[in-house]
Amino acid sequence: MLNSGCALHPLPDFILVPDNPPPAPQLENVRVAVVLSGGGARALAHAGVLEVLEQHQIPIDLIVGSSAGSIIGALYADEPHAHNMKNKVIALNKWDLLDLNWFASVQMLWRLTGPVEGNAIKLFVQKNIYAKDFNQLKIPLAVVTTDANKGEAFVIRSGPLAPALHASSAIPMLFNPVRIYGKTLVDGGVASPVPVEVAKQFSPKIIIAVDIGTSPDYGPINTTYQLAMRSLHISYFKLSKFQTAQADIVIHPAIDQFGMFDDHANEEMYEAGRAAALQALPEIQLALAQL
Repeated sequence: MLNSGCALHPLPDFILVPDNPPPAPQLENVRVAVVLSGGGARALAHAGVLEVLEQHQIPIDLIVGSSAGSIIGALYADEPHAHNMKNKVIALNKWDLLDLNWFASVQMLWRLTGPVEGNAIKLFVQKNIYAKDFNQLKIPLAVVTTDANKGEAFVIRSGPLAPALHASSAIPMLFNPVRIYGKTLVDGGVASPVPVEVAKQFSPKIIIAVDIGTSPDYGPINTTYQLAMRSLHISYFKLSKFQTAQADIVIHPAIDQFGMFDDHANEEMYEAGRAAALQALPEIQLALAQL
């Protein structure tokens, strides 16, 4: 296997995935659901938001995560202590989660594959999350993926955790798609970048959506690649706006200057999440008081 990057990753432990997800537990009396959007490295802002909610004793009865938001959500659902979570993520760089295989990137021309295999993400999950299965988490978690064959969101709430998080983060054309549960799954952000509609299925009293997406750069376009990326960004942005409009409270950290794979300003993105959460805190507290 030919790997490239700043670090070589060992193979993660083998995980047996059942043919179908096990029955998920019923969720009742959900007061507060927190929805964490996709956004790559910008997910450090999610961690900052969760720290503020914890410090001000905002109860979280359900976390719904898409793409990178699912990983941060799983870290917190596993061990709801923001300080410990920060220690796990604040020094992350992209090569901790990306394992490049240039031979696989060539095979993209005739196989359903990508230059990133996803073993690094699974290894990170296995090393940093104690729970191996959804039913071991301390806060209920819904992980949003996209069923590439049906073109719709596929929500995972039970079974082994690492494959679900891998699938939710499998960006098309970059990661290998994940084949589990008889489906071909890719990044949850394709179908549901800010999955408020998933949270609504559990009838929460309050939905707090944290949107770490960025607005498109509408400058000049010079290449076909730039045109393709701009088109995808516009679609992602428009869908995100539609979905966040369904939330009761929206937290949007000021991180537009950072890209999906920027890892040089982790502390700054974390603090941006804290600042945005503090700004939204009076609205959250008022909503809770009115329940």
